[in-house]
Amino acid sequence: MDNLLFLVAFVLFVAPGPTNALLMAGAVKQEKAVKLLAAQACGYGIASACWFSLRPVVSPDAIQVLRLIAAAWLVCLGLRLTASGRMNVSRNGDAISVAVTSALNPKAFIYCLAIVPIDIEPRALGIFWITLLVMTAATGSVWLLLGRRFSGSKRMAERVAGAALVAFALLLLRPLIPLVAI
Repeated sequence: MDNLLFLVAFVLFVAPGPTNALLMAGAVKQEKAVKLLAAQACGYGIASACWFSLRPVVSPDAIQVLRLIAAAWLVCLGLRLTASGRMNVSRNGDAISVAVTSALNPKAFIYCLAIVPIDIEPRALGIFWITLLVMTAATGSVWLLLGRRFSGSKRMAERVAGAALVAFALLLLRPLIPLVAI
């Protein structure tokens, strides 16, 4: 995995979202960090296994369309977050909620079908699967630490995360630029 893909994946998974909000809420409620990270890994692991198994039946053109849709979704989410959004940290930060939210989170879809190179060998997908689990554990740990340390207004964090999502969407579109130029 090259450094740019690693950076893009990190930005994707560290950005605020429902799973990260639950991790932060769990940290505020003093839930066990290892239990929450394991639940997150299970959820993302299941989701990515499903998406990776669909790769052989999805055409490269469909993946390009999905990449455009993913970029548009990230731009909308990023703009909403920078403009007026607030992280909604619910009081339900338990492990089951984290696992289910992670499994349903579109970030796994974006990672598996838009970030992982289309032309990669099926055997190499295991490396990307492991990278996903390590990446989510690292970024989840950030949110657990924020939940324990972060007090006061979250507005600046939301603006930075929103700008990062928009930047990520532009990086996601980078491989499509030669196609548009034709």
